Amino acid sequence: MSNSYYENGANHYDHHKELHIDTVNGGDIRNLISAFFKDDAEEAEVVEEIVDIVPDEVKEADDTNDDEELVTNLMPIFYNNKEDVRRFLKEIRGMAQENITDLVNRWVKEKRISDYGNSRKGVLWGILNKVGLYTRSKQNWNGRVV
Repeated sequence: MSNSYYENGANHYDHHKELHIDTVNGGDIRNLISAFFKDDAEEAEVVEEIVDIVPDEVKEADDTNDDEELVTNLMPIFYNNKEDVRRFLKEIRGMAQENITDLVNRWVKEKRISDYGNSRKGVLWGILNKVGLYTRSKQNWNGRVV
């Protein structure tokens, strides 16, 4: 007699598992894959390979769904250009702190980030710092952002 059960989006059988992703979208896929491989450390390495082949539009949907409030807060600083805000957030994720300030300086020169009332200084730093995208001090930020 077979010992089977359903858990975390997968059918578990004695000798294998079947993962059902046909109804999963966005960020749920990463959680589903992680849960699927949680039993076996060797199989867990496959998770990284699978996540790498997830289409970019799914990854982007995952990132931007969580960021709607952040995007809304940043829009005035980016001349209300939602696409530029998303592009900026995508670029700075995982970026070294000093490279973030270099990018801000470049975008100010390119008129993609507003300089009105020094919004690129205190306001932008405050928003990025609050969500953990720029963790250094305001003094450090202001010393690097011109």
